[in-house]
Amino acid sequence: MSMDRELLMGVIEAGIKAPSGDNCQPWRFRLLQDGIQVINDGPRDTSLYNANNIASYIAHGALIENMRISAATIGRDTVIRLFPSGGVDGVVACLEFKKSDVKADRLLPQIERRCTNRRAYKKTPLPGNAAEALRGCAGSIGGGEVFLVEGRTEMETAAKAASLNDRLLFENRRLHDFLFEHIRWSKKEAEECGDGLDIRTLGLNALQRMAFRAMRQWQAVRIANLCGFSRIAQSGSYRLCAGSSALGMILMDGTSDNAFVQGGRLLQRVWLTAASLGLAFQPMTGVTFLIQRLRMAGGEGLNEGHRELLRKAEKDLLTVFPMEKGRAVIMLFRVGYAPEPVRSLRRAAMLME
Repeated sequence: MSMDRELLMGVIEAGIKAPSGDNCQPWRFRLLQDGIQVINDGPRDTSLYNANNIASYIAHGALIENMRISAATIGRDTVIRLFPSGGVDGVVACLEFKKSDVKADRLLPQIERRCTNRRAYKKTPLPGNAAEALRGCAGSIGGGEVFLVEGRTEMETAAKAASLNDRLLFENRRLHDFLFEHIRWSKKEAEECGDGLDIRTLGLNALQRMAFRAMRQWQAVRIANLCGFSRIAQSGSYRLCAGSSALGMILMDGTSDNAFVQGGRLLQRVWLTAASLGLAFQPMTGVTFLIQRLRMAGGEGLNEGHRELLRKAEKDLLTVFPMEKGRAVIMLFRVGYAPEPVRSLRRAAMLME
């Protein structure tokens, strides 16, 4: 192995700080002579959001971008080959590192700082330079675009659509069960597992945390929904969304697997840029993943009533963002200003022989 193992492991350590759905971390690695194979760990994300592995591929793209940034700072250019064997063996990418000059990347420090912030945001407008910087990230990844909306009417329309996800979470058992399987109910459990969602990251007060714990049982959710619980959850999500500085969407040309991985790379640059500007950031993209499940898999796993709600949400989002068919919807997100949150942890990198 001509590239030192310690250097390769350092690049992987930077990589795994990338985001993934419910912090499930769907990746494994194989060390090569001068590079790293990135392998999709399919059983780690079996959620309805992950139609055709698109959520996992976005996470892999974010991971790859972290690794590329990290490698540049130790004098390595990264050659990225996506799906070198057509994806049949689970290999998402082969990264080859070639010696070059050391290139300092201003986003490197943000790899540690970047996190999901689920707190309520201040209704403070984004300064023009911040909006310009976020949109400008698209120039680094071909075929991508970053859209931001800040007007109240557009934000309320998009927030209404995005908040549907929180209703469906408590009306669809598969969505509910996947989420609660990934909740870590104490600091100790979060540290032992190194994955999933530490309950403290959800931004809940003591009363909300007690209610949320009660919702672990599906039967309790069904009873609570008779009193409108799922719609109350949607209302709370709407207020968070609509009360942000801006809502954004990342789109890529095409709907190939490559487009979703490349979109994940762009997502990570947007998120790291937001962190560098002192902005809080939260994905609100569950509903767009479910819309893409309608497009790709006919809505398998969703009842017809929920499919109809998603079709309506899609129409609403299309009045705000150009997410027409033929484009990969990578991320719907909110940005703004908020206190620092608790951060999710990471498990050790899983290596394959």
